[in-house]
Amino acid sequence: MAKQGKSWTENVFPDRYARNARLYPSLLVIAPTVIAIVAVAGLELSWLKMLWLGLGAVGGTYWLSQLARDPGKVLENKLWESWGGMPSVAILRHGDRRIDAITKARYHARLVELVPNTSSPAPDVERNGPDAADICYAAWSTHLRNSTRDQKRFPLVFGELVSYGYRRNLLGLRPYGLTSSILGCLICGVFIRAAIYNQHGVQDTLWLALGTDILLLPFWLIRVSPAWVRLTAENYAARLVEAVDDLYGDHAKVTAKAQVEKPKKPRSVKKSP
Repeated sequence: MAKQGKSWTENVFPDRYARNARLYPSLLVIAPTVIAIVAVAGLELSWLKMLWLGLGAVGGTYWLSQLARDPGKVLENKLWESWGGMPSVAILRHGDRRIDAITKARYHARLVELVPNTSSPAPDVERNGPDAADICYAAWSTHLRNSTRDQKRFPLVFGELVSYGYRRNLLGLRPYGLTSSILGCLICGVFIRAAIYNQHGVQDTLWLALGTDILLLPFWLIRVSPAWVRLTAENYAARLVEAVDDLYGDHAKVTAKAQVEKPKKPRSVKKSP
């Protein structure tokens, strides 16, 4: 049975990241066409809800989530290349000014302790060999991502990750969203024109559906853009790096405890002659 207080999407798809960053973008893509079909067929919302519940029961929601994920992941590397590198790597560079030099020096020093076999590249080393420096920054970034997966402990990191995944996947689905919006407008337009031509009354639901689909067009054309995705990507990188202090605090506690519990060597007793 569905738990009270939760939407049907939360019950069918309990994972927050998969639901918000994958399922919702795919639903937004097919929404214009579905809205037009519902308006034309004169279906009640309860029937539409039953359709989605049935879709979820046969694994349709999982398929929709994968539909959103793949185009976004394919697009990701191209975005990073156009931005000058992965945001969580770029923010650690000396040449990046989003973090002041003093704070960045502290982060570098602590990351060296957190990630074995790494050393902080000096500014001149980074300038002369940026690729080599990025190898170190990428290792630090990987460590931070793997160490901040606890959603309850790092809610800001996870929140920005969800926002980034949502926008990235929407950008990957942009061609499909535009196609769906145009198709929805055409469906509504054809039936409205037919009703007017035959001197029949046009249902309010048809006008509402047409207006909704028209409004979705500028959303896909203007709002969904690389700059819109980059904003959340950089916010995620900033929250990720800020977690260094918490992770270092844990590391320091573990190290101190190990030092206290370290067994002492027994003193050698000199034998009397």
